[in-house]
Amino acid sequence: MRGLAILGLLVSGYLTILHLRAGVGGVIESPFCGAGATMNCNSVLGSAYARLFHIPIAGWAAGTYALILLTSFLGQSAFLVLLCGWTFAFSLYMASLSLFVVKAACVFCMTLYAINIGLLISAVALARAARLFTGQQTLLTALGYAVLIAGFGWWQSHSAQAVVAATAPITAPAPAAVDTEFLRYYNSRPLVTLTGQERYTEGPPQALLTISEFADFRCPQCARARIVLKQLRQGNPNDIRVIFRHYPLDAECNPSITHQIHPASCAAAIAAECAGEQGEFWEYADLLFADQKEYTKADLEGFADKLNLDRPRFQACLADGQIKERIKRDIEEADRVGVKATPTLVINGHLIEGIPAPHKLASLITAEKQRLGKK
Repeated sequence: MRGLAILGLLVSGYLTILHLRAGVGGVIESPFCGAGATMNCNSVLGSAYARLFHIPIAGWAAGTYALILLTSFLGQSAFLVLLCGWTFAFSLYMASLSLFVVKAACVFCMTLYAINIGLLISAVALARAARLFTGQQTLLTALGYAVLIAGFGWWQSHSAQAVVAATAPITAPAPAAVDTEFLRYYNSRPLVTLTGQERYTEGPPQALLTISEFADFRCPQCARARIVLKQLRQGNPNDIRVIFRHYPLDAECNPSITHQIHPASCAAAIAAECAGEQGEFWEYADLLFADQKEYTKADLEGFADKLNLDRPRFQACLADGQIKERIKRDIEEADRVGVKATPTLVINGHLIEGIPAPHKLASLITAEKQRLGKK
C-alpha cells in the first residue's frame, strides 16, 4: 500500500504541476502526454470535469495518496481500507467521464486507475485478514461512496454548464500583463502553411491573428474552443480572424481514425456545410456544439428547421456526395500539417494542440501589436 501510495503521489503531483502551469482551460504541456484522437491529455485534463471545487482533480488525488501514506503508519487499518476503497470508487467515476463524456484518455490518469486497483486489492486483503467489516457495513460503505460521487457529479455537471455559458468578451491585456510563458510555448510550436479554400471565416482579412481551427462537432473541447474564440472576437473585433476547418473523429469519412470515436460527426460536418450553402454555417455550428450527441438524420433536419432553412434544398444537399469531398479535403490538409486530435489551432502558422486559456490567446494580440509597433 505504501509503495502504491508513493507512486500515486508522484504521478498525481506531476499532474497537479501541469494543471497549475496551464491554468484553467490552458494547454497541458508534457512530453509524456499523447496528442492523438484517443490518447490526449489536453482533452481529458483540459475538460471542465478535470477540476472539483475549482481545484484540479490531480491535486485532490495527491492529497488522498498522502493521507493513505500517513494513515498506513498510524495503525488505523479501518480508515486505511476506507480511503483505498474511495480511490477506486472515484476512479470508476472519472474513468466513466473520460470514456463516455470526454471520449479521450490520459496515460497519467490510466496509471492512477491502475494504482487504485492495486490499492483496492490490498485493502480487501487487509480487511479480510483483520476482519474489519461485516457484509452490511461493506454495503453501507459502497452506498456512501455512491452518494458522494453522485453529489460530485451534480456539482461538476453544473460547473461544466457554467463554463460553456461564460461568454463575456475578452480583451487583449496591457503589455505588463502578457503571459510570457505562453508566448515562449507559442514561439516553440512548429510552423505550418495551410492551403485549400477558406470557406467559413469570421473577422477582417487584415486581422493581427488568423486562427484556423480544426474541429469535430461532437468534441467537448471544440465546443469550448468555439466559446473562447467568440469571446476573443467580441473583445477584439479588428484583431482576430477565425477560419473553420473540419476534422471529424469518425471513420465514416476520416481514414486516419482506425476505430470510431465520435460516430455521426461526419454527418454533422456535412450538415453544417449544407447549412453554409444557405448562409447559416456558423449558426448551425452553434446548434451542433450546444447539443453534442450521436446525431440522427432527424436531428440534423430539426436543427435546419430551427434556422428556417429550405428543407428540400437541405435534404438534397445532405445526399450530395460532393459535400463529403469538401470534408475529406479538410481532413487531408489536417493530416498534411500534422493534426492528430481536436481541437487543433493554427495561429499565424503556429500549430497549437488543444484550446489555450482565453487570457493566453489574448496575450498573443498584445505581443503582435508590440512586434508591429501598434497601440
